[in-house]
Amino acid sequence: MKAWLKMKAVKYGLWAAAVGLLATLPASAEEPALTPQDFYQGAQLSTPASAPFYRLSLPDRVYSETAWSDLRDVRVFNHTGQAVTFTLEPLSLEKTERYELSLKVFPLQATANKANENGSEGKVVLKSADGIEVTLRPGAEQRAMGVTYLLKADGAQPPREGDGFEQITLDWNKSAANWQAKVSVYGSRDLKNWRPRATDAPLMDLLSGDDRLLLNHIDIDNNYSSRDDRYWLVVVNAEGQNALPTLNKAQAVSVIKHSDAQTLDVPFGVEKASKNEVVYQLKHPQPLSTLSVVPAQNNTVLPVSIEYRSTAEGEWRPLAHAAIYRLESADGYRISDSLPLNKMMVQSVRIKAVSGSWGEAPPEVKGERERVEVIFNAQGNPPYLLTWGAKIAPSASVEIGTLIPYTVMPKSGIESLYTAEVGPTVTLGGESRLTAESAAEASARWQTWLLWGLLIAGVAGLGVITLKLVREATGKRRD
Repeated sequence: MKAWLKMKAVKYGLWAAAVGLLATLPASAEEPALTPQDFYQGAQLSTPASAPFYRLSLPDRVYSETAWSDLRDVRVFNHTGQAVTFTLEPLSLEKTERYELSLKVFPLQATANKANENGSEGKVVLKSADGIEVTLRPGAEQRAMGVTYLLKADGAQPPREGDGFEQITLDWNKSAANWQAKVSVYGSRDLKNWRPRATDAPLMDLLSGDDRLLLNHIDIDNNYSSRDDRYWLVVVNAEGQNALPTLNKAQAVSVIKHSDAQTLDVPFGVEKASKNEVVYQLKHPQPLSTLSVVPAQNNTVLPVSIEYRSTAEGEWRPLAHAAIYRLESADGYRISDSLPLNKMMVQSVRIKAVSGSWGEAPPEVKGERERVEVIFNAQGNPPYLLTWGAKIAPSASVEIGTLIPYTVMPKSGIESLYTAEVGPTVTLGGESRLTAESAAEASARWQTWLLWGLLIAGVAGLGVITLKLVREATGKRRD
């Protein structure tokens, strides 16, 4: 009976110790605020102007010296060591392209049929000397049909599908007399269904001495319905008794604005190589947008298989079977296209030659990852400090709309914000910060080991008591 009571006491004692230990976990999980010394490195920021927000391009060295490949351990601190609110935004380069498409010009003769008493809609039949016929139904408010032209995209210069056009520019022979006119434009993709694209736009060609005032472009609606237009009707109505010159040339003008993400080259180092197999390695995994594999020798075409792994000791996964090449040409040399990776996490690349070998030097392998810029709120006093490299740092970047409310966002966007200049790199907490555990992680780890120790000790104690009970029971039977 006493042994049984001891066993129960040990059992409940272990449970009480385990419950008490678990109860301390939430309290120990509370983390103090991060300071600059919790980070590996940093750089002082110069902010010459007084402004609520600043932006800066993240220095190249930061991408390879952070503890986390997604840059979650980037921070900005003010002069007192307080972290300020910031966001990480992809860094892009805005581009504007002007694209011109030549249009063929067909003069048309118009014949108008008015609506009859039965309410049938009036129409205008337009014919060219080449036999092209177009029927236009302007609607109840039928406009005067002056000099009319059909414009068609030049077959020798194919249009860009779906881009649309912002302007049509017209050209005519220079006239000795001044003239002004109003022009309307209709668009169609099939010569049957026509929609208005511009109404009563002004045209003029005025001379005063040696000065000439020329207005020869028409702004058209570049909305979704007009982007596939392939034909345009231009109806020119003269103002007053002025004779209109003959239109002899037309162009459609498209202004396309787009942004290209700026990227950072991520060169791989050769880890081991043979004549037909080579392994490349990065210091840390990186989210790559593209991967370039090019032979080191000129005039080389080589079929290869490419594999990757996301960590240094991870499993190899197939990436592509491709023919890589570097070929000389009259304008330099051509190389094989980069492989799109869509921010795939990569640390190692293995390349095997399917046939042949790469000779004296293995292929050149280079990755690209998107650059980011830091936009921060200038809370507190300068100087501000950019820091990076902390294993214990959680993500703290906010959305751009949270950092800068849209009601106060500059009209030209974040590009108009003041730029902070990045100073030299300084060591803060040291390289150990890249792998250091947080207090909560360390506490949880030793408590886990202690809990396992208690459980093992309890099992051992129960085993000893059980063995003692067995011996006592055996002794009683002998007696």
